[in-house]
Amino acid sequence: MNDSKAASTDIKRSRVVIKGIVQGVGFRPFLYRSAQTYKLSGFVKNTSQGVILEVEGNGKDITDFISHIRLHPPPLALIESCESGEIPLEFPETFEILSSEENGESDRRQLLISPDIAICDNCIAELFQPENRRFRYPFINCTDCGPRFSIIQGLPYDRPKTSMKDFAMCGPCEKEYRDPYDRRYHAQPISCYRCGPTLSVYDSKNVEQEMDAASPLEMAAQKIKEGSIAAVKGLGGYHLACLASLEETVVRLRRLKGREMKPFALMGTLEMIMANAHVSEKEKALLLSPAAPVVLLKRKETTAIAPAVAPGLAELGFMLPYTPLHLLLLEKIREPLVMTSANITGEPIIYKDDMISLAGLSDFILSHDREIHMFEDDSVVTVFEDHIYMVRRSKGYVPLPMRMPFHFPGTILALGPMLKTTFTFLYNDKAMMGQYIGDTDSPAAVEAERKAIAHFIDLFSLEPSLVVMDKHPGYPNRQLAGEFKHAKVMEIQHHKAHVGALLAETGELGRIIGISMDGTGYGDDGNIWGGEFFVGDYRGLTRFGHLKYLFLPSGDMAAKEPWRFALSVLYSLYGPSSEVVKRFTAPFKQKGEFLLEAIEKKAGGILTSSCGRLFDAAASLLGLGHFNSYEGELPMRLQALAEKSRVPDECYGFSIETGENMRRLNFLPALHDIIGDKRDPEEKAYMFHRTLAKGFAAMAASAGNESGIRTVGLTGGVFQNTLLLKLTRDLLAAEGFSVLIHSEAPPNDGGVSLGQAFLAAGQVMAGGYDKEI
Repeated sequence: MNDSKAASTDIKRSRVVIKGIVQGVGFRPFLYRSAQTYKLSGFVKNTSQGVILEVEGNGKDITDFISHIRLHPPPLALIESCESGEIPLEFPETFEILSSEENGESDRRQLLISPDIAICDNCIAELFQPENRRFRYPFINCTDCGPRFSIIQGLPYDRPKTSMKDFAMCGPCEKEYRDPYDRRYHAQPISCYRCGPTLSVYDSKNVEQEMDAASPLEMAAQKIKEGSIAAVKGLGGYHLACLASLEETVVRLRRLKGREMKPFALMGTLEMIMANAHVSEKEKALLLSPAAPVVLLKRKETTAIAPAVAPGLAELGFMLPYTPLHLLLLEKIREPLVMTSANITGEPIIYKDDMISLAGLSDFILSHDREIHMFEDDSVVTVFEDHIYMVRRSKGYVPLPMRMPFHFPGTILALGPMLKTTFTFLYNDKAMMGQYIGDTDSPAAVEAERKAIAHFIDLFSLEPSLVVMDKHPGYPNRQLAGEFKHAKVMEIQHHKAHVGALLAETGELGRIIGISMDGTGYGDDGNIWGGEFFVGDYRGLTRFGHLKYLFLPSGDMAAKEPWRFALSVLYSLYGPSSEVVKRFTAPFKQKGEFLLEAIEKKAGGILTSSCGRLFDAAASLLGLGHFNSYEGELPMRLQALAEKSRVPDECYGFSIETGENMRRLNFLPALHDIIGDKRDPEEKAYMFHRTLAKGFAAMAASAGNESGIRTVGLTGGVFQNTLLLKLTRDLLAAEGFSVLIHSEAPPNDGGVSLGQAFLAAGQVMAGGYDKEI
């Protein structure tokens, strides 16, 4: 230390602890450069507690330095706390970046990890600069972009604890890695042609093709242009890719994947996307965001996209190329690609190099030798009223936490439902949702959830004290609760969990009226719920109403064959001998006669209040189809039809029946009106939507007048229908209600685990659970 500095009376030393997303995002080099700017000495290091630095210099410079950190962090950093305190002087000469250290298991609970991030503009520029040493290098990345969550094996986040540990850096890469002024300083996935991962191609017989290093990409692009289907290794798993314009190829992909009608995701440049879909400024911002999700967009009247990509739907799901490999493929192919998860329908995404399974789904495989440590599907979003409206929360968002409006002393693990499964850890003041697993109705899917949970437990040193599961006794992932021998177990009813997810996301602690509309879930009374009205808060929800119970014949089969529930509706309206019932039953011949007999006897089925099944019945009665090849197919077509028409201020009939402290919303009159209505199908579809919204608003008004509650929450998979969401929200707002809707958590079953965890925490804190957590 020089004499002038030692003699100064204003020299101070401060210890600063910064928590949040501060590892793997260029935070230490940012601090190094900032310390130089403010002429401070000291050090910075990564720890399991966060980033710790000690700075010494002029007191005002230290204050300005800390203010600069808070106000101008690196673009991918998220500072959750920045605490500083004065400590004794040590008189260092320089500012250094020290090696990372681990401080113990409990500190890891405070750490956050960056999600995988789409390729940044700087790397895109370098990718296409012929003079750059990474020109057209398919794994280019820096501290501002590239793989994070999918390659991390342990904390703190350093190369030896990632999938890059087996790739020794060459001299030029190591020089960049160790230069605090370089954009790749401590970028853990850093590599180049000399030292990094390499591409390879396998044919349909699982034989690796011999070629030079530049050829795999050329071969893959050429095969795709010729109509082949490729399995392409991405960030969180393999995709199946083909030209989106080739109807025959898309149909063949459907056969290989076992996916009859469900829409495929698409990938294209911004120009390609805007040529085929309408893109608002908010939608454009989401496409270009670091998360790079699939964004659902209104398709244009004329597109180059094959009809088989999204049959019967008004929307196309597009994403931008978010890895250099994707960019290079599109640059060569020059038209949009189908880019769908490589999996057999109902199974998790393939992320290991399972060449045999991949060969059965594709014509060839474009792979590489960088391990994907943790799988993740693409996220899916839409825009509602200029705000993000999450459909599937996964890549780009996981494992970012949501802040809770309270502090919970234990650790809750919520396992989620059976469809669109996610899990959630809730501890301290955060809820950390896991990535999208899919439908956990197979052993492979349950194993995928088990593996992902174990990864979170290991990364963040979590030990669940309470495990929460859905109340349905038949959900296969309930078995995971028994594997935590020292944890208590709690059940949370499915539709209450939907409301809980909305409360958690919005931070609402007051009493609300919760409207939860979805397909099906096991109810507290043993019936199948799906159209529910609650009052309460995070400490407990009380059901005050539901859609009128109707007989659901054939159980789960009715969800796949909506004509079954439509026939039950007709029976409830007109009885077995009416001409309407006879005409509807006739095309199904003996199967229809047997079903009608079962409905009369109330055999082989169960009572349900499901709003999803009501949509199924309406679509079937309107002639849109009688079968769902995927969940929500006919309701999505019904929405698309309704959006072609507007019939202001008109709706069909409904009634609210009361008794035994329970209100029952009866939409049978509306279905009767639809059958006799001579209007165009578009108008009838729109009026059906508006009738439901009117009924929901009437139920809320009734409860609000009685309770004084003026806040309503809209949740459940049915409210993924943004037309119904808008109609309901507007009617409630006109009645003077404040309306809560989802944004960062899905309204569908993908958000249930968050709600399970939130309501369980509330129940524990309210003293409603009799054992210590």
